[in-house]
Amino acid sequence: MRGGLRSVLVLLALSVFCMSAQAGMIINGSFEAPLVTVGGFTTFSTGSTAITGWRVVGPNVSVISGTFSERGIAFEAKDGQQWLDLTGHGTNSNADGVTQDVATAVGQMYRLTFYVGSATDGSLYFPSTVDLSINGGTRIGFTNPTAPTNMLNWESFTVDFMATGSTTNISFYNGSAINNNLSGLDSVSLEPLAVPEPSGLILAGTGAVVMLGYGRRRRR
Repeated sequence: MRGGLRSVLVLLALSVFCMSAQAGMIINGSFEAPLVTVGGFTTFSTGSTAITGWRVVGPNVSVISGTFSERGIAFEAKDGQQWLDLTGHGTNSNADGVTQDVATAVGQMYRLTFYVGSATDGSLYFPSTVDLSINGGTRIGFTNPTAPTNMLNWESFTVDFMATGSTTNISFYNGSAINNNLSGLDSVSLEPLAVPEPSGLILAGTGAVVMLGYGRRRRR
């Protein structure tokens, strides 16, 4: 094998390795730590860092066991054994949320993927909205309109953005109506993109980050 070709293949292999190593950059994206009581939930108040990798903002949020059930609804997790309810316990505030700082490379495109959980019993639960803010920019709502009466339905959303700093802040907030007791979040992941795939341009924050489109994909 010629030296030039060997060098190209080595560089390509290193590139693939580096991309793979950066995958799963979000810490505890499925909210599996700390463990909560099976069939129950645990509430964490503002400023708490007990949810590994995340800091709580607003009054409170709750980590829910995937075997928890109430009012005839089975609140199963999308991934793993637990998920996060951004409405918290008894607050339903739009200030309820969690935030995490992630190491990024300036000019690199990234894809953020997350799932929004929704259900209904006709009164306490109905279609859920999760708000996303990157680097303190404008909150953008992502709504899962599918609300079955006997289970938690999960819908996938993706957001592509270009990092403008060595650290990017990612925050999720309760975007549901004040009388909605559910704003499910689960399976949050962040991966670098080799090639930008823009589908419209949204500016989120002043010079903080550029979001290049977002998509949705429904899954149960």
